[in-house]
Amino acid sequence: MLQKALVIDEELPWPANTGKRLRTLNLLTALSQSFRIEMLVHENGATPEARAAVKKRGITVHVAPSRIPGRSGPRLPLRVAASLARGLPYSVYSHHQTGYAQTLARLLETNRYDLLHCEWTPYAIYALDRRLATCIAAHNVEWEIWSRTAETERRRLHRWLFTAQTSLMRRFEQNVFSRFEHATAVSAADASRIGEMGCRHVTVVPNGVDASLYLPPATESAPPRSLVFSGSMDWRANQDAIRWFIDQVHPLLVAQGDYQFHVVGRSPPAWLQDSSRVPSQIIVTGAVDTVQPFIANASVYVVPLRVGGGSRLKILEALSMGRAVVSTTVGAEGLDLEPGIDIVIADSASDFAAAVSTLWLDAPARQRLGRAGRARIERQYRWEQIAPLQVAAWTAAIAG
Repeated sequence: MLQKALVIDEELPWPANTGKRLRTLNLLTALSQSFRIEMLVHENGATPEARAAVKKRGITVHVAPSRIPGRSGPRLPLRVAASLARGLPYSVYSHHQTGYAQTLARLLETNRYDLLHCEWTPYAIYALDRRLATCIAAHNVEWEIWSRTAETERRRLHRWLFTAQTSLMRRFEQNVFSRFEHATAVSAADASRIGEMGCRHVTVVPNGVDASLYLPPATESAPPRSLVFSGSMDWRANQDAIRWFIDQVHPLLVAQGDYQFHVVGRSPPAWLQDSSRVPSQIIVTGAVDTVQPFIANASVYVVPLRVGGGSRLKILEALSMGRAVVSTTVGAEGLDLEPGIDIVIADSASDFAAAVSTLWLDAPARQRLGRAGRARIERQYRWEQIAPLQVAAWTAAIAG
């Protein structure tokens, strides 16, 4: 009989339109061949369609009578103040809901599970007092993201709040990883940091891509001076990346001639939809059904990230489609890629613009990068190559 795992997370990984959802959906689908998997989520986004899509992949769904509060609104300052008073990071405080905790307790009382898997570090708060084999999935080292956000923030009050969140999250993660022996990380660098916080067994389970869905276009028809970026635009790191590109890189590119840049992703903020603040060369799409046509129709994929952690599924998707990629160091960290062979790395605005311009003018160089990137995906970053690592992590946690 297959061993039984209960996965606790914020939401169902459907539609699979964010990096975290894509990772969760692909790994759980593969793991369902080796384990009986049940999943507990909040009501947010748990539509009949989402439940059916996850159930189709062999996963039993439980929905708690709880909702995660929104990231904006008049009550947000009160919730942030309450999290500070409680000494909890906001992402932990806002996701710690009574209805969810009660549903989890009931499931654990009425079922025999071999493993409790927290599919995001903040959800470890629900596992702190459980006597059950537990694995923590760290999509990032969360405190490091807050630290980088604080470093790039220009507004004094926001910088203070982000610095406070850095301190609270670092203390929370230190507590979690010193108490749980088994965790997964998406990169060797993250695994090292988690180990330094006290976790004894950290398995690197890299991000991946469905190489059968992200294919190079049959014919190259992308305009030479074209760019694309894809990512959830309600995530602060992606917003910062595009703001930096507009302020620092765009003036250098447009001075050399007109071009087109598609920013593809759900929930762009109001300022990014304001034509008076966004140059006409930059087209903000909002949510799209599939990103593949936009990636295929750009000659260069850009990742101008200054804030973040973990590793980028967006880069893997672009490489799988044979696109030349220009990224900052932060944007490409956590991925085993060779600069100049698989990807171009540029950190200053002038270097970033120069790298893009060079590739626009050199089609053979773009094609070489594209072929090398696709080959790297085939060798190393297909989900079917990565899933066994997660199976091993769960097996070790249960045995331990």
